[in-house]
Amino acid sequence: VGGVGDGAVEKFILPDGAVVALLEASRVWLQQGGGLACGLSTKGVPEAKGDEWEAEFETRDELRESWVMLRARLMEVTKLCTTLEPRAAAAAAANHVSTVLGWLAPSGPLAGGALDATRSAVDDAIGAALEGAVSFVEPVMWSLPLEIPEVVAAVSSALDAMLSQILAVDLHSPVAVSQLARLLETSGRSALVRPDAAAALLQRLFALLASLPVDDPTAPPVRAKNALIAGRTSQAARQRVCSAVLGVCAAAPNVFNTHLEAFAQQVEGLRSSGQLSGAERGALAEALLAVAGPSGPSRVRDVLRWLLEPVQRRWVPAPGQLSPDLLHLASLAELAKGEGVAGVQGLSLKHWELFHDVQLAERCLRRSGGDKDPNNGSSSGGGGMDGSSSPGGGGGGGGGGGA
Repeated sequence: VGGVGDGAVEKFILPDGAVVALLEASRVWLQQGGGLACGLSTKGVPEAKGDEWEAEFETRDELRESWVMLRARLMEVTKLCTTLEPRAAAAAAANHVSTVLGWLAPSGPLAGGALDATRSAVDDAIGAALEGAVSFVEPVMWSLPLEIPEVVAAVSSALDAMLSQILAVDLHSPVAVSQLARLLETSGRSALVRPDAAAALLQRLFALLASLPVDDPTAPPVRAKNALIAGRTSQAARQRVCSAVLGVCAAAPNVFNTHLEAFAQQVEGLRSSGQLSGAERGALAEALLAVAGPSGPSRVRDVLRWLLEPVQRRWVPAPGQLSPDLLHLASLAELAKGEGVAGVQGLSLKHWELFHDVQLAERCLRRSGGDKDPNNGSSSGGGGMDGSSSPGGGGGGGGGGGA
């Protein structure tokens, strides 16, 4: 570390063990504030200090705002320490995950019968503990210089152990699944060290998605910010899992590239069987395109075709020929019916299906940069969709609220 004094550069050398000590201090603080940023109750969580700190603030919301800023600084410290001591950081992350997951064991302090509390309070406590772990593991994973072979050799055993433990966790409540998905997302870069981790991570995330009930595949996405952050509903948790799929794929796109076609087929299979909402499908589509991007335009066009051909078949069955259903839905008489016949938020379920398809096309075009197929001069698989975010097909601009 350099400094300037009397016109000359002075060098300050950190004493031995200082980086590891800073790393440990950051870990402790981040775990003590676990759950606060998500608005979760921290009662009964080992090491948590949220309830104690609350006495120094007028409201819980004021504490939360202060904590979010402090947490960001602590995560920056963790990133710096990881860059300086990658082996120590990887070991610290693995040990911390092991400790926190130990709290969830049958004999641990967060086991079902260990807390004298309601089921919702227990779920909050589990979610808060996992969120604290995520706050520490995330900056570690993103700052590990895994492009350096010597670093990979030094940290691979710790990353393997950590990933194996995370993949083995079995949780079911929306709050817990939301935070487990975030923990899995932080492990995405493990695929750079252990290529078979790519398939394992995707399989686990899709298993989590399947474990959560589908409220209504055609319903609008969750828009309430607090509900999304805390993941208190099944729909919010499902959107959180889909976002984790995107994060995992973006962390190591070249590794996930070999799984693209099977991934796309799984997405369409879930949609056609009513197990995937429009918002969730949009997030998964972005994950596919994030993986395809580094492989070049040809691979992107492949993914656009896999994603948008089913949409095209539904609404534009032949070139220049619109589906009768589309013309019917676009009529003023049909729009005027609103949610009168099996609808929600002012539109029929069929209108919402069309909206989600249009939004998917828009997200695909935005993520792909409007890539053009040189063979036909039109956007790959666009299917005549105008890319509007409005259910009525009018103006653009984010009416959908993504996952």
